[in-house]
Amino acid sequence: MKITLVRPPFYALFGVATPKMKTYPLNLLYLATYVRDFGGHDVKVVDGENILLPQTVAMQYSDGDPEIVMNRGIPGMIDILNDPEHALWQELAKKIMATEPQLVGITCNSGNMDTTRVMVRHLKKLGVPTVLGGSHPTAAPAQSIHYTGADMVVVGEGEKTLLGLADSIQNRMPLESVEGLVIRKDGQITMNPKRAPINDLDDIPVPDRSFLNDADYFGNVLITGRGCPFNCAYCASRTLWGRKVRLRSVTSIVHELRLLRDHAALKDSRPGRWVMKIVDDTFTVNRSRTAGLLDQIIAEGLNCFEFTAGVRADTLDEHLVSRMKQANFKRVTLGVESGSPRILKMIRKGETNEDVIRALKLLRDAGIHSHTFLMIGLPGETFEDIELSKKLIIESQPNYVEVNMVTPYPGTEIFEKLMPEGVDKIDRWYRWFHQGMATHSKQLGYDLDKAYSNFLAFAREYNNSQTT
Repeated sequence: MKITLVRPPFYALFGVATPKMKTYPLNLLYLATYVRDFGGHDVKVVDGENILLPQTVAMQYSDGDPEIVMNRGIPGMIDILNDPEHALWQELAKKIMATEPQLVGITCNSGNMDTTRVMVRHLKKLGVPTVLGGSHPTAAPAQSIHYTGADMVVVGEGEKTLLGLADSIQNRMPLESVEGLVIRKDGQITMNPKRAPINDLDDIPVPDRSFLNDADYFGNVLITGRGCPFNCAYCASRTLWGRKVRLRSVTSIVHELRLLRDHAALKDSRPGRWVMKIVDDTFTVNRSRTAGLLDQIIAEGLNCFEFTAGVRADTLDEHLVSRMKQANFKRVTLGVESGSPRILKMIRKGETNEDVIRALKLLRDAGIHSHTFLMIGLPGETFEDIELSKKLIIESQPNYVEVNMVTPYPGTEIFEKLMPEGVDKIDRWYRWFHQGMATHSKQLGYDLDKAYSNFLAFAREYNNSQTT
């Protein structure tokens, strides 16, 4: 069976054309490899971020703040979404149809639900069935089908469900037997039984990057585990992966890194080919396993890569940071979120300002660049809380600060607090991205767009001071 998996354009809608703003759609590569290897299906991957036309390229991303770039591109993005016959959609449909698909799978988050709706309408006119997967369809499967017009939704982890769907279509078997699938049939939504997560991640093949062109991307991407044990009120990870953390073996990860090293050395000449971004929810969630992996990276000479990863401040210690330095971790990101103890408690972050200050000092002393994320617009937040966040930035001295607007994603606790109307009453999902537009100022009692702009100005001034 011919299956085409698609990442909808997102950054491309803002006119961002550089590979530095794009990472491999690793989720699609996992799905494509699994369905090909275990089902023998003919799979293609189309990345909408690579659909770049002269009329859509409004600006090139420089080394400036991504938040500013995204904000400036919002009007152009809205114009494209409001024009279903825009050349970008025509070109994307052309690329998809060139693969002669019998089924198209689209990965979705909340921010690209409007993009997905435009794509599905084009595909329906061409008679191609569509299935959605990802965080938003998992959290709101029925709404995703109604909103976009798609035929089906995969809920949660997708490999086995997509394979079951493809096999059932090919063998003309009833789709109601496919666990993890939600179906629209004769105007009715049927939710099949849930599918249990894959217990041993080593059973999943290493994703084949040859589905895409290396030259379209800067660096590479690696995932070493799925799931997060924490329960932060703003995060939808547990909705997609669950709270049980499943970790790949060190042997499996080292094998993948060897393959990528050999490919980069022999066949890959692009800038950034030695950059390796680890995209786990928290790379250091299990310190002993992380330390063992770092030891193997060092022993195998895999520190030829320049690693970056997301960590929690309270998981770092001097020994672990020292091993990260030896393994050639150039940068780590930390979700600090707020400098207000009251807000941290409310969102169940489980960390303190002291944890952040200590962790950033460890990183600074080791010479590892720190990139911190902070939020603005959390439920119950006041201007005093925002000032405490600024104070923490000054005290903890990260190398770089990125400020994001709180986005109440479906499947999170703060969505329930801030969006009492529910998913079925919301349109304009293009507002649901964290460099975007306020969705809930009326619940906060202040103009979030204005407050966000002011916090961005503070962060920009701080970041400039770090480079002079």
